[in-house]
Amino acid sequence: MATSAAKNSDLMAVLPIRICLECDKLLTEASDAMRRHAGDMTVGMFLIRRGDLTEEARQDFKMRLVASFRDAQSGWDTYRRHLVEHGILPEVS
Repeated sequence: MATSAAKNSDLMAVLPIRICLECDKLLTEASDAMRRHAGDMTVGMFLIRRGDLTEEARQDFKMRLVASFRDAQSGWDTYRRHLVEHGILPEVS
């Protein structure tokens, strides 16, 4: 195990680090957006189970849920593109 750790240490000294502070920022933004969407979904499921949503309230909530999903998707797409730029992830066709 000590030999493996030494090899990893040598390897890390030679290979460039392919992450940056922007990686952390973008991951945090994407994760936060996904948590907001998950929270919206949890509230939606609670309201549906409770069964007292009007059609108007249901449509309003649907718009909110779609918007939070789009924000989360956009955040993950931005993060993925950034990792592609670093050469960490392959280009998706």
